[in-house]
Amino acid sequence: MANLTTLGTTAFNQKKAEAIRNEVMRKEINLSEFNVIDNTHIEIDGVKIELSAHAFGKLLGRLRIPKAFAKRWTEGFGNDGLKQLVNMMKTMKSSKNDQTVTLLVDPREKKVTNILPAGYASISNENFINFAERYIDQYNLDVTDFGSDPSGGATINCVSQNGIFTVPGMSDEIFSTGVTFRNTPIRGLEVSPYLNRLVCSNGMSSTAFSENYGLHELTDKSINEFNEHMISMASTGFQPIGLAEKIKSANNTDASLAEVQRAMSAILSTDKKVDYEYAQRYLPINRAMKAYSDIGAEPSTFTTKQLQNAKSGMSVWEVVNGMTNFASNDSKYNLDDHKTGNLMVTAGNLLMKKNFDTEALLQFDPFANRQLLTANESARMMGQA
Repeated sequence: MANLTTLGTTAFNQKKAEAIRNEVMRKEINLSEFNVIDNTHIEIDGVKIELSAHAFGKLLGRLRIPKAFAKRWTEGFGNDGLKQLVNMMKTMKSSKNDQTVTLLVDPREKKVTNILPAGYASISNENFINFAERYIDQYNLDVTDFGSDPSGGATINCVSQNGIFTVPGMSDEIFSTGVTFRNTPIRGLEVSPYLNRLVCSNGMSSTAFSENYGLHELTDKSINEFNEHMISMASTGFQPIGLAEKIKSANNTDASLAEVQRAMSAILSTDKKVDYEYAQRYLPINRAMKAYSDIGAEPSTFTTKQLQNAKSGMSVWEVVNGMTNFASNDSKYNLDDHKTGNLMVTAGNLLMKKNFDTEALLQFDPFANRQLLTANESARMMGQA
């Protein structure tokens, strides 16, 4: 059984300072106070500021310009034409009441990462961390991971010193249970169950747990409701409802090629340096593809539905653990806690999806080796006899 590593006070305080330092800056601004240079830059008071693709898309939405229309407009009139269109719509909008927006700026890259309505409620990382620390102390939780992300958010994974979760009939499936505290500029503060598989120290969370709970403001009312939710989670040892049944189902269900492809994409997206061939040790998708090629079926020609119906030779539970094993234990790429945390959530979301792709497929085919109709019966049905 693997040893579970937790953060000491010094490491926690370093992570805390980093999360506060990397928090996005917010600037409320009138639409008339900036000009769009192109789809990657705006200008404020003569200063050119980079704009992410996501932020530009949000600006288009704010100006009621459909992305498809903007694309066609650019194809017809070029980037200068798009610039003129956006600035014209912005001028028209700023002359009305709906004229102020909130810019979110990444302090590290000096880039606008999002554009939100004015007055959008949020919780600072400093307040979030202080808030989370109260519950970490109250419920005797140990912090296993603490990461901050490029969007300005922060995530803290914790395990309970007394929480143990087991899956009946599966001797290796023993978990430490705990809590994930997450703060993002968009969704606010969220809490959800967190699991650490003791046999290998694989960590996992999910945005699909029914116990997930969130708030956007630290008001007396919202804090009282949050307290009640934490009491409820603690009363069950932080164990997600129905998880044992989900794990059993995942263990007994073949993952589809589509599910394995999405899992592989999630691993590769953690960092540009991650090598596809190296990742095969966690998810051997090439071998699964070759099994189909060997019988004359080329997976590259499969439709989306066919990929969802094609079995991979791996169970859903094995695919989930392939992702969490890479996130928790891979030593080659030294990924930061934010990237590994996102992969843990992706793995948890696969486990908690309502229906696995092949779950509804019959596991037997009575006609695999014999025909129902005789040759004469077939001819008669076809009107040939």
